[in-house]
Amino acid sequence: MAVLTGLRGADLLRVKGLVAVAGCRGPVVVHAVQHVAHRPIELESWPDDDRRSRLVFITRNLAKPQVEQLFAAVTGVARASDAPV
Repeated sequence: MAVLTGLRGADLLRVKGLVAVAGCRGPVVVHAVQHVAHRPIELESWPDDDRRSRLVFITRNLAKPQVEQLFAAVTGVARASDAPV
């Protein structure tokens, strides 16, 4: 999210959702508006049995495939940094 807000924050009208995080009992709530990301909040439990992460993006001039490509690239870099040297 930091990369996305840094590169295209002006086009992120709103981002909100629930994120499954390893080691957390409940979901982590995320909320951002343009370049401002609010502090994530861990809830005590999930609202239902669906434990999948779910994010909603409301954007301007930013298509879903662009966001997916950026997330995939960042994930690839993160996984590469976990590899032994």
